[in-house]
Amino acid sequence: MNFSEYTLVSFGDSFTFGQNTVPEPFSMAMPGMDYDVDLEQKYISDCRSNSYTQFLAESLEFKDSLNFGFKGASNDRSMMNLESFLRSNPKKKVFVLFNFTHTYRYVQFFKRDDKNEYDSLDMAPGWDGWKTDHNHDYTGINSKTVAQNWTFFRNNIQDVYNHVKQRRAVYYILSSYDVPYITFDGINDMDSRILSDNLLQYISNENIDGCYSSLLYNDDENYVFKEMDFLKAYYQELVDKSPLLNHLLKDYSDGNYYNLNGKIPKFDINHYIGKIGIDRYDDKNHYITDDRHWTTEGHIEVAKVLEEFINERYN
Repeated sequence: MNFSEYTLVSFGDSFTFGQNTVPEPFSMAMPGMDYDVDLEQKYISDCRSNSYTQFLAESLEFKDSLNFGFKGASNDRSMMNLESFLRSNPKKKVFVLFNFTHTYRYVQFFKRDDKNEYDSLDMAPGWDGWKTDHNHDYTGINSKTVAQNWTFFRNNIQDVYNHVKQRRAVYYILSSYDVPYITFDGINDMDSRILSDNLLQYISNENIDGCYSSLLYNDDENYVFKEMDFLKAYYQELVDKSPLLNHLLKDYSDGNYYNLNGKIPKFDINHYIGKIGIDRYDDKNHYITDDRHWTTEGHIEVAKVLEEFINERYN
C-alpha cells in the first residue's frame, strides 16, 4: 500500500491528543480563567506533534496527518467525529486510526436552566466538569443524581452492551465509507473483562431482544433468529479471535486486563509493549507521566506497535 497517497486521520481521547507531552498552560489548567487563545493553540499543536499519530505518519510516510483526539472524549464523541469527517470529505483519501477509550464514558445532553438549550458533555465517573466547565445550572443534576446514574443506570452490564454497540457502529461506519483503517484499545479493557468472567451470564434471557422476541426465535430453512445473538456473537468473536473490525488484538491468556496502557510483560505484537505500562513510580520508566498518560517517548513506542500491525494488514 502506498501510504504517501493517504492522509492519516486519528480519532480518540487524551492519549490520541498527546496530553501531558508538554506542560499545560496555566490559563487552561485553572477553571474560570480567561484563555490565552494563542497559547492554547500552541499547546494543542505541540501535543499533537508529540503524539503517536504524528510519529506513525512520519515513519510510514503518509501524505499528511490529522489528529482529532480530544481530552476526555468518549467513544460516542469519536464516532460522531468519525462519521461527520468521512461524510464531509468523500473525495479525500484517508487512512483511519480509531482508539477506543473507556466504555463508561458517554455523551450526555443537559437542559440548561437559563435558556431553552441543551449542553453536550462527555460524562465519566468521578468527573465533575459538568458543574464547572460550563458554569450552567441543570435542574435535577447534582452530585447525588450523577452518582446514582453510574450506580443504577450505567452499570457494568450496561457497559457491556454499549461496548458491543460501539464496536459494531464503528465497523459499519468504516465499512460504509470503504476506507483503510485499524482500531485498537488505548485504555479500554472491556474485551478482557467480558472474557474473564463471561459477563453475559448475568443478563436475564427474558425478552433480551425486545418484547415478544421469544415468539420469533427460529433456526431452520425459513430464517435464523437466535436468542441474545447480538451479544453472544460478539463474545464468540472474542473467543475465536475473529473480530469484524481490523482490530489490534491482545493476549488475555493469563487473565490480566491488557491494553496499550497496561502492565505487560512481553514486547511482541500479541502482548503489546511492556515498557509503556511499567510502574509509574519506577525511576527508569520514561514512558508514563504521573497521571498515567504517555510521554513523548511512550508515544514513539505506541507508534511502533501500530506500525507493525498496519504493515501486517496492508503490506
